[in-house]
Amino acid sequence: MIRNYIITTLRTFRRNPGYMFLNILGLSLGIGCSLVVYSIVSYELSFDKHHENYSQIYRVTRSFQEPNKRYHATNVPHPFGSALREESPSVDEVAMAHYQYGGVVASWDGDKQLKKLNEEENMAFVTPSFFKIFTFPSLSGDLAKAVEESNSGVISDEWARKYFDVRGDDWESVIGKVISINARLSLTIRGVFKAPPKTSDFPFHLLMHYDDIADLSDYYQEGKSWSSMSSATNCFVLVKDQTLKSNLLTTISKIWSQHHSEDEVSRTSFDLQPLSDIHFNADYGNYAGLAVDMDRLWALVAIAAFLIITACINFTNLATAQAVRRSKEIGIRKVMGSHKGQLVFQFYSEALLITLFAGFLALAVAEVFLIQLQDILGYRLSVDLGSHPDAMLFLGGVVLLVSLMAGLYPSLVLSRMNPILAIKNNISGRHAGGLSVRRGLVVVQFVISQALIIGTLVVFLQIRYMENQPLGFTKEAIVTTYLSNPNPKDVEELRNKINSISGVADVTFGMGSPIDRNTASGDFSYPDGGVTESYSANYKVVDEHYVDFFDLELIAGRNIRPSDSLKRIVVNEQVLKFIGISSPHDAIGKSIKSGWGGEKEIVGVVKDFHVQSLHSELEPVVLLYYPPGFFAIDIKLDASASSLAGMENTICEIDKAWLQVYPESIFDYTFLEDDISAAYQSERNLSKLFTIFSGMAIFIGALGLFGLISFVANQRVKEIGVRKVLGASILQILFIFSKETVLLLAVAFVISSPIAFWLMNDWLQNFVYRMDFNLLIFVAGFGFTLVIALISTGYRALRAANSNPVDSLRSE
Repeated sequence: MIRNYIITTLRTFRRNPGYMFLNILGLSLGIGCSLVVYSIVSYELSFDKHHENYSQIYRVTRSFQEPNKRYHATNVPHPFGSALREESPSVDEVAMAHYQYGGVVASWDGDKQLKKLNEEENMAFVTPSFFKIFTFPSLSGDLAKAVEESNSGVISDEWARKYFDVRGDDWESVIGKVISINARLSLTIRGVFKAPPKTSDFPFHLLMHYDDIADLSDYYQEGKSWSSMSSATNCFVLVKDQTLKSNLLTTISKIWSQHHSEDEVSRTSFDLQPLSDIHFNADYGNYAGLAVDMDRLWALVAIAAFLIITACINFTNLATAQAVRRSKEIGIRKVMGSHKGQLVFQFYSEALLITLFAGFLALAVAEVFLIQLQDILGYRLSVDLGSHPDAMLFLGGVVLLVSLMAGLYPSLVLSRMNPILAIKNNISGRHAGGLSVRRGLVVVQFVISQALIIGTLVVFLQIRYMENQPLGFTKEAIVTTYLSNPNPKDVEELRNKINSISGVADVTFGMGSPIDRNTASGDFSYPDGGVTESYSANYKVVDEHYVDFFDLELIAGRNIRPSDSLKRIVVNEQVLKFIGISSPHDAIGKSIKSGWGGEKEIVGVVKDFHVQSLHSELEPVVLLYYPPGFFAIDIKLDASASSLAGMENTICEIDKAWLQVYPESIFDYTFLEDDISAAYQSERNLSKLFTIFSGMAIFIGALGLFGLISFVANQRVKEIGVRKVLGASILQILFIFSKETVLLLAVAFVISSPIAFWLMNDWLQNFVYRMDFNLLIFVAGFGFTLVIALISTGYRALRAANSNPVDSLRSE
């Protein structure tokens, strides 16, 4: 019996190759997209699960309320870990980790330098207990003991091969060799560990003795300061007994109160962030800089589900559109004794077989998509069913679900046909499943398509809005990089050498450009004006060239001077807003109380400028002169270096000057415009994903609309013949089909518009500066789908209009 069903199904496919092709194409795209989303979601959910203590690891986090903002932070003072260990002996393990944000790394074999590379990440200083909390498999040596000694460290197998040319598994050859960082810290390698997988938010390849931070940071202060903190410094705890968590939080608050003012303690609360949350919480971030919003993952899941629904609707429309062609077959089967259950099984087996073919094709579709999405995702995924049995189970489940969803309704409709009417070939829309049902399904398809198109337009326009929004400073033709050592003598020598290069317009030193990854925050208040509450500000270390270099608009007072040191400052308008001074000129000469070295006199006021991306609002900014903080240099290229050749020549000359001052370093630069643009890469990637998936939805929807028009054409073939005999033109007949399409799209537009508005308006709330919704966005979404729909149905409608009426009326 089953053999007979399969043979009959294959014969049906052979007689209707176009029907089979359209169904398999639509289903394979839908299933393929679901496989892509499954691969992405399963990859993101697998982060850090390789750690044996995954469910018992926590990071200490804190939230604190400033009058102008609530902050979330993970940074703790360096002595925090040892204090927590002493105060809470019942906790299984406490570890401190301090991330080293880049440096020039050199490998040595005795006095011979082997390699010298600029590394931007992957290094950290850790306490020995770090290896008791996290899983870093050792390939050589005792990792915990290795970082107990000063000037000692452990290296990953990847870096061991990169820096010491290790062949095979000869890890012992690395032990005892030396790694230096920024020519300031030398480490003896005492262990080798297996590199963490790509799915890790702890992408460490070099782990070092914690107290060696002092060799690279002038702010370490022997690890005893409770007032100086860096976002790179985190504390992790291992808590196997979950009942201890509340007691641990109480202990943490107690420790904090012992070293901070009563006011600060009252505004600070602590929490233990599970390791499972670190990858998905952008408020706190992680060392890999890969925090993923769970809402976006759910959005991808929803889009995949919509695409599968769209493909199933497409199958249903195409299958029931075949009802007229197969009516005689169905009638004969019923007359010969086939009962309803057998017909249901026959047609359902057809749906299952089509879906199986589509499932195999979906593997290729998913693989192609994942290759194309590599740049968007930032990693390469592959659909490997052999090594990922869970993916095979997912694919099997989707195939069964899709075949059930897509095949059940057509099989029930076709099996209920009246055999007398079927043999007479007198099947109407009512008998073939109902035209209104098919219209409703097409409307659902285009509700999904139009919502995705509107979403794509909104994301694109928001990105363009942010990129074109004035930031309050100049960003063009500026090269930026960082110094390993801000020695005042070296800084001035480098300034003079670079300024003498043809093609360089200006140079400035400081903590970084207005929008820079290096930030420093501190409090300020205005007791003389009655403002005793402390507000948070962004403190920027700058030199006397900074204001003119970035074209900051000085609206009152004077620029910063070297003689000002930490006593006199330039502020922006936001500072005046918080301390209640309305006129910039009135602020000159006033003094504010500051967490950065005490009282400071305001000598200048600049117009507001952005110090973060447009996701965030304007902040109070304080500019101060402090040479020990000159860790960054910005170089402005002039018009003579505007051409590519001129720019390359100028940068080459800068590189030579750099190496003359810092021979142990590497001139590794970026353009400020690129750095700013990178802040919106997440939105840019979202726009690309929307474009791809909305394109798939439109294409599948067009197939479904083609099926509907095919059904209408089959149902009205005699009507069209009569109309042509009575003198109807081709355009008039085309209008019959176009009217149907426009009506369905109009209904879909009425439904999709409020849905799209609600969803995208909620998304735009993530931005302080956002575009305004425009009616043209919705009109464009409707117009685009209308054009696609008319094109997709035009061929079938034109074929019906050009048919010979004699063929359709002959039986009459």
